Amino acid sequence: MIAAIPQFLLERERDRNESTRGGYAAYAPHRARQMALLRGRGGERLAVLGAGNCNDLELSTLAESFRELHLFDLDAQALDSAWCRQSNAVKRACSLHPCDLTGVGSLLEGWKAEPPEPLAAQLAAWTQLSALAAEVGEFDTVLSSCLLSQVAIDLRDYFGLVPALNSALLAAIGGHVMLAAALTKPGGAVLVTSDCITSRYPIREEAQARGALNAILHLASQGAAFPGTDPGLVASLLASAEFSRPELKDAWIWDVGPQSYLVYALEAARHP
Repeated sequence: MIAAIPQFLLERERDRNESTRGGYAAYAPHRARQMALLRGRGGERLAVLGAGNCNDLELSTLAESFRELHLFDLDAQALDSAWCRQSNAVKRACSLHPCDLTGVGSLLEGWKAEPPEPLAAQLAAWTQLSALAAEVGEFDTVLSSCLLSQVAIDLRDYFGLVPALNSALLAAIGGHVMLAAALTKPGGAVLVTSDCITSRYPIREEAQARGALNAILHLASQGAAFPGTDPGLVASLLASAEFSRPELKDAWIWDVGPQSYLVYALEAARHP
């Protein structure tokens, strides 16, 4: 449910999506990398978590590979805008799910008043998300699309640098990754893409010297990654006996206006 989420976070998401709503053309290089990850996949159902304006997806192409496209995001207006751009055939394939994808949204005001213990926060977040997972079912492919950094920045700005932030952030990131895994059917795959390091660090120089993937690993080891986006952390959250070992599949630099970001793609396959 989104009604109980602090207005600050809802407005932040709407403002972010509104600022990029007309940016489909500018997203082309980033979109090509994301679509390459999905090439050759197909089946009945695809879930995209953090779909937003869908600037980083070619829904018409995906509708040729999947019978159903399920688009999840906190911002209902962004989902509606993306849906309205599509052909009638693609519209029929799409289902829109405006919802919290972290499990913490309705808990934040209480946590701000009384900081939770880390384990209690994680359990509370998953209690919220488990109902969503049961409602929407399982998917052949699940893509979490560059959502983790937004979660980290929004929670930092909501709480400030106080102890409650750490508990809330770990619960949100952990809850989201657990949700992505829970939505993946046996024999399916979960993909997590995340921008993680900004051009305030020497990302181009490091990528040129080491390659983008090794640049991420090197800079992340020095603490440059957004909190909650370190690929090692996300891989550890995905690690499960039900899944193959999480594998880094690709990395690239994403140019967004004056800023640039290092992005990685992590994949784990659920055992049949």
